[in-house]
Amino acid sequence: MGSVIERLTYACANEKGMLMLINLDNFQIFKYVYGEELSQELIKNVSKALDDNTADEDIKGYVGVDEFVVFSQSIADRVAFKRLYRNMRNKLTEYVKKLVGEDMSISLGVSVGVVRVPEEGTDYKELFQKADMALEHVKQTGNSGCAFYGNQDLESDADVVDKVATISRGLDETSIENGALWLDYEHFSIIYRFVKRYIQTYKVKAVKMLLTLYPAGGENITPEEMVEITREFGMVINGALRKSDVMMKSRPNQFFILLPEMGEEYIDKAYNRFMNRWAKNPLARRVQIKCETESL
Repeated sequence: MGSVIERLTYACANEKGMLMLINLDNFQIFKYVYGEELSQELIKNVSKALDDNTADEDIKGYVGVDEFVVFSQSIADRVAFKRLYRNMRNKLTEYVKKLVGEDMSISLGVSVGVVRVPEEGTDYKELFQKADMALEHVKQTGNSGCAFYGNQDLESDADVVDKVATISRGLDETSIENGALWLDYEHFSIIYRFVKRYIQTYKVKAVKMLLTLYPAGGENITPEEMVEITREFGMVINGALRKSDVMMKSRPNQFFILLPEMGEEYIDKAYNRFMNRWAKNPLARRVQIKCETESL
């Protein structure tokens, strides 16, 4: 029967089940840090995990970028749904480790918005919007959870202790008084989503910058030394950035920087400013810096 959209439209109008909108949390950050090839490989693995954890007759589609839509008759209650959710989350963690290794600081998660059919309607477009509203509820209260439309109590495996620990880590930022905001991954991702929304609403500019350190020619640097050099580099550039800028250590030898209210025409000036500071550091001769930028 026709396209995935046609099948979803027919199923929502004639069958009983659940329509789910599945989002990979912070996939855009992963894509920017690790590149298009690994990102597409991850999407293929997630699609396979969906096939492995749903029935053959369930309808599955890739919405694009970081989202999937599923209509399932086989997942008929919350118990079955939570089993799917946890399997997807565990599989995602497994795939990411295989692709980029154990030392990845960007831990992807899964967020899901769910709507019951036909209890909440039979029109696919309207049901999709309701699933999207439930997903947005998850995003507003924190990643890696799931919510049912009409009863949007967040279903999450994080308990109160985990949440308090996460908040505490975010408060313990390492930025110096006059530098950029230096956050851990969890809190950087919240700022990143906010800045994207701000840009879309007010049509302002922002730039993403990825700075990666490599041993300079002839230098023999151990992994432990690279971690220390990278941190030293981070402290130097942190002090050269604006208070409105945000940064995180995305890999052991890499920083991801978000520069709000900045157009591409000012990137060279900003880059030269903190690289001139770094050049005065004795460790600067041991590494070379690769800089990649992209408008947000």
